[in-house]
Amino acid sequence: MAPCPPVTVPPPTPGRRLRVLSLSTVFPSEDRPTHGLFVEERLARCAERADVTVLAPVPWQRSLAGPNRPTERRGLRIHRPRFWYLPRFFKGLDGAALLRSVRGLAKRLHAEQPFDLIDAHFAWPEGAAALGLRQALGIPVSVTLRGTLEWLAEDPARGPRMAEVVRTADRIIAVSHDLAERAHALGAQPERVRVIPNGVDIDRFRPRDRSEARRSLGLAPEGPLLVSVGHLSPRKGFQDLVSVLGTLRASHPGAALALVGGPGAEGDNRADLQELARANGVGDAVHFLGPRSPDGVADALAAADLFAFASRYEGCPNVVLEALASGRPVVSSAVGEVPYLLPDAGGVVYGRPEDREALLTALRATLDRTWEAEAIRACVAHRTWDRTADEVLEIWSAASQDGASREVSIP
Repeated sequence: MAPCPPVTVPPPTPGRRLRVLSLSTVFPSEDRPTHGLFVEERLARCAERADVTVLAPVPWQRSLAGPNRPTERRGLRIHRPRFWYLPRFFKGLDGAALLRSVRGLAKRLHAEQPFDLIDAHFAWPEGAAALGLRQALGIPVSVTLRGTLEWLAEDPARGPRMAEVVRTADRIIAVSHDLAERAHALGAQPERVRVIPNGVDIDRFRPRDRSEARRSLGLAPEGPLLVSVGHLSPRKGFQDLVSVLGTLRASHPGAALALVGGPGAEGDNRADLQELARANGVGDAVHFLGPRSPDGVADALAAADLFAFASRYEGCPNVVLEALASGRPVVSSAVGEVPYLLPDAGGVVYGRPEDREALLTALRATLDRTWEAEAIRACVAHRTWDRTADEVLEIWSAASQDGASREVSIP
């Protein structure tokens, strides 16, 4: 069937709130309440400034029990269509599979009340699907680049398609300077790329009494406590923290490690970590606190003497911002936006994630130093989610104005 004639996308009426269709496969749900909280937080703050409808596709194997009815939460209208794809195989087809899974619903919602913009979280598969929706709906696309770009771009099946997304999206939001540089290298026009880090809830994450927080978690009141947070996968580097803990305890008796997190999309290596702890003689000093709500994460950070982060790759790790807002010094590998987020007043960036000797040196130096909680908090007090939302709205507005004069062919 031949396409319809080109049409000109009308600009938003001056003074009218933007209408945005946001696409994310990483979004909290009843069965995965902590999954993609950083996506929800940014969109919820944006929903105070624009009308935001979320398409949060659910893998078909998790949604066969019944229909996923639209819901409303924090000012967001949320639809959860089934995402029909092949688990583990033919991952280069996920972008097309996602497009087929959401296109009908997106077209129906757009017909009821037109959107001004498609907002895609992650270049793959959301970004690829969003380009298809751009053709179907005739509106511009903004794509947010996050940490997964670093390794997915090296995949022969997905890398070329991701590069196309980065080159052709109307606007690119990079959550770190490294990702912005990668976007430029993949062919994105520099004027269409902007670095917008994640934000932090400075009301929830704040300096609190350490002893009281430890009591609430059932942790020993004495001794240095390291806390780390994330899904229990090798990528997060918890194995490095467990491996150096025994040596750290030689210079800092009673040092313990508390890990907050559970299984994620990248797997679950809790059993491996427990065996590693036993093999290194620190089985009693490594505490697995399990997945926690944001308030639970705040409790764990309040209990810490320092926050340790040995991740292999990241975009803009929210938990680093949350630790700083909690007034706790951070020891982190030099991944993603961390070198830009973490000044000397907030902690130590020790370099390559795999360098355990550098990690150990940084942990010792941080525990031996006196830190001022309010000075640490001041490092990120300005980096609120409201500020992030304001910056995102600037990108959305610019993209929608670009689309106002662009002719598109709607199939």
